Amino acid sequence: MEGMIIIILFFVLMGIGIPVAVSLGVAATIYIIGFVDLPAIIIVQQMISGVDKFTLLAIPFFMMAGSLMEQGGISARIVDFSKKVLGPIPGGLALVTILASMIFAAMTGAGAATVAAIGAIIFPQMIKEGYDEDFTCALMATGGIFGPLIPPSILMVLYGVATDVSVGDMLIGGVMPGIIMGIVVAITALIMCRKNGIKAGDKYSGKEIFRSVISAFWALLTPLIILGGIYSGIFSPTEAAAVATLYSLIIGMFVYKELKLSNLINILFKSMKTTAGVLLIVATTQAFGWVLTKEQIPQLIANWFTSLSSSPLVFLFAVSILLLIAGCFLDPVPAIMIFAPILFPASKMFEIDPVHFGVVMVVALCIGLITPPVGINLFVASSVGDRPVHKIVPHIVPFLYAVLVGLLAIILLPGFSTFLPSLL
Repeated sequence: MEGMIIIILFFVLMGIGIPVAVSLGVAATIYIIGFVDLPAIIIVQQMISGVDKFTLLAIPFFMMAGSLMEQGGISARIVDFSKKVLGPIPGGLALVTILASMIFAAMTGAGAATVAAIGAIIFPQMIKEGYDEDFTCALMATGGIFGPLIPPSILMVLYGVATDVSVGDMLIGGVMPGIIMGIVVAITALIMCRKNGIKAGDKYSGKEIFRSVISAFWALLTPLIILGGIYSGIFSPTEAAAVATLYSLIIGMFVYKELKLSNLINILFKSMKTTAGVLLIVATTQAFGWVLTKEQIPQLIANWFTSLSSSPLVFLFAVSILLLIAGCFLDPVPAIMIFAPILFPASKMFEIDPVHFGVVMVVALCIGLITPPVGINLFVASSVGDRPVHKIVPHIVPFLYAVLVGLLAIILLPGFSTFLPSLL
């Protein structure tokens, strides 16, 4: 009973506008003070234990790497490479947006940063080629969902930390689902472009394409270094994040020469500010999770799910619906930290592969990045394109249908998530 009261209190606090991290911490503290005879220092101990994990060092490093890539000229070269390859196709710039977003996601793991970095470059070009402004913003926002899915993914790291599942397996498990989502979004974009009469763009000579490949070579090498290093045993996922940061710094300063020393302070400040917000959520979620565990809430939920049905598919569909709804109101970072420890025990009772379950959770929450009222990608795209959000939302609907089809395929075919981890 006390556990349900605390859960309700958390949602009430969040509903009146108190930040998620503070709501979690306050709810856990009230439980300790009001319902159990335990010292309040337990809350602090749980918060410290929540962030005292080596794996979490990957978060600030990946965020820093993303900022370095954004300001070091890497994103511009990725867009240019994609444009030279796909631009001549009818609707090619839409495909460029998707491909560039996927490549940038494979280097940074950040959704909003992908929208900002790729969108700022591609938006003027698409408008010049006759694309509708609101459609372009919707496409940019959808391209940002690949960031938290394709490795390196901060959400995958957090899920691994929250459930003690291998972070390396989670990172590689997102590769094929990310490609699947990219394919369904690309098909949808092409259909919409043909419907709107978008023609083919300029053709480029083989020499121009070759030059763009050479220019983007060092940028395109980044995902291979990160994933190749992890699965060759050279370094761990956390060390891979540090290597990605150092590599981005070197490429931006000494190869492309667009990153200046004067930029580094702002990059460090921005990265540390974002990291502090994420880790505060991780810390307070640990305390809140301890309360739920003490009240046996995960076990109660697991028993409730198993009483409804013995089918793993029914369970996965129910979890997906729950997370799709939660994603409309919660950012994916607190959502994964809140729901993973609660739902993971139930998934074990249904004997669902932990990597597959984690991928389904992350995909469902990534869709929340483009769903009103909280979808952060919508607001970033709105800012980049200088368009009101309510004008973009109607154009996001076809892409929502597309990514839901992708989620359905990932649920029904677990091999998409488990094949590469089991192979490697």
